[in-house]
Amino acid sequence: MPDGDTGTNLSLTLRSMAEAVKGVSELSVSGMASRLAEAGVLGARGNSGMMMSHFFLGFAEGLDGRIRAGSAELAAAMRRACDSLYQAVEQPIEGTILTVVRESTEELVRLSRRIRDLEPLSRRLLAAARASLERTPRLLPALREAQVVDAGAKGFVRFLEGMVALIDGRAPRQSLSLALRTPDVAASVEFPEDDRAYRYCSEFLVRGTALPQRRDLAAAVRGLGGSLIVTRTATVAKIHIHTDEPAQVEEALARMGGAVERLKAEDMRAQHLARRQLRRRPLALVTDTTCDLPPELILEHDITVVPLTVAFGDEVFLDQVNITHEELLGRLQDPASLQPTTSQPTPAHLDGSFRRAAEQGEEVLALLVSSGVSGTVGQAQAVAARFEAARVRVFDSRTASLGLGFQVLRAVELVAQGWDGERIIAELERLRGRSGVYLTVDTLTYLQRSGRVGRARAFLGNLFGLKPILGVDDSGTLVPVDRVRGSEALIPRVLELLKEQLPRERSGLRMGVAHVAAEAVADELAEALRREFNPDEIMVRPAAGVIAVHTGPGAWAVFYQAL
Repeated sequence: MPDGDTGTNLSLTLRSMAEAVKGVSELSVSGMASRLAEAGVLGARGNSGMMMSHFFLGFAEGLDGRIRAGSAELAAAMRRACDSLYQAVEQPIEGTILTVVRESTEELVRLSRRIRDLEPLSRRLLAAARASLERTPRLLPALREAQVVDAGAKGFVRFLEGMVALIDGRAPRQSLSLALRTPDVAASVEFPEDDRAYRYCSEFLVRGTALPQRRDLAAAVRGLGGSLIVTRTATVAKIHIHTDEPAQVEEALARMGGAVERLKAEDMRAQHLARRQLRRRPLALVTDTTCDLPPELILEHDITVVPLTVAFGDEVFLDQVNITHEELLGRLQDPASLQPTTSQPTPAHLDGSFRRAAEQGEEVLALLVSSGVSGTVGQAQAVAARFEAARVRVFDSRTASLGLGFQVLRAVELVAQGWDGERIIAELERLRGRSGVYLTVDTLTYLQRSGRVGRARAFLGNLFGLKPILGVDDSGTLVPVDRVRGSEALIPRVLELLKEQLPRERSGLRMGVAHVAAEAVADELAEALRREFNPDEIMVRPAAGVIAVHTGPGAWAVFYQAL
């Protein structure tokens, strides 16, 4: 959402909930809802995340221990979730997420009396939520003046869109790269200076076996601020409040009993000023899904990511958008599944990504996977040549995975220092000569089948049981480096190669390990890198799905960037 941090907070809250139930075998719908609710309380970020977690708390209560739920039961659970949400907010304001949840719930309750099939019912629920969202500007003057809808409400509609897409068995309508077409309202409005403009957005966690009731916790801190939301489970309570005195809030909660932890006290005036400056920043960054950076860093630095494509026969997926890393690996290792192929982003996805980035910066710099292994750079250059909203510079990283990710991180640092696109590209070209990668695969099948092996083709065809070590040349193409007998010899030999290649004169060192279903080896290697080279930063990441397609399970790579 373009209001500053609502979208980020919602995304991180839902991500923490999803992570909490990953791999959980829960047989009852109420049990799963309770797990999600608990995770939501612990992982909620910001006002919007707190409201979403409270929605799930009410939803879990409304299911009332049911193993299965049909349309009537789900409508009752939604009604309880709506009531819970209104009760959680000290001063409910219509025209926000509250209105959209209430109006869509009312429609669901009405429809559930005659529609039993969840598929059409969910579509009608989404339609009601979208209609309610469109009406929100009529209820809030600030939205009407800015000609936008409420960001939290829009986030709830996006959530429903994903749910309906899952029920329908298709990809969500909106992809990662679709440009936001609304202005950055949080940056354009003035920060209020009246008595109600509390400075610190604060959150506290209270743990204990005999916690006070939600209303008692709220009463204890009500006089110390505004925008108060309290969520509570049996053993954990979370309090969100805008206040001028975070320390007093903490003391008041401590007097209620339980162990109190201050999670944050962010200066909203400083954030607002930074957001206004960000709106006017000279340069915005774009990269692709092969960069393998953690989602948290992508969100934190507002980097636009364009997805590459993975296809299993006629089934086409956007990498990390509508197919997860785990799903792709499962299909890759399934002998009954069609073997996947990959392709560069479509012109439409690239144009959408450039358009979103152009809203954030006067100039766009796209750092993309090596032209030696993908046509992404060429496609992006063609789109950039026709793009009129801003100047777009396309940079060929001549690497992939964390090699590309490290270039993106260096660019983030230079943007923060005020460098322009031309200077950043010159620095990244210098760093290409001070960076490198060593890659190995568990089986040659995937690399040989992919055709992306360049001069390493003959080398790979004559290994006779030896394990390959590959690198990339100056053009970003895979080349042979060495071969060893047995997997146990790989790490020692790679460490030797790194000692030979790492520049001795350097002001900093980033290192990383990317892997495909090889966590144990990756952790062992990361520990060896810490011990041998003491890098300033080290990152261990699963490789992107489009990379896994070409290397196969068991592959791993070491990356370095010497500053």
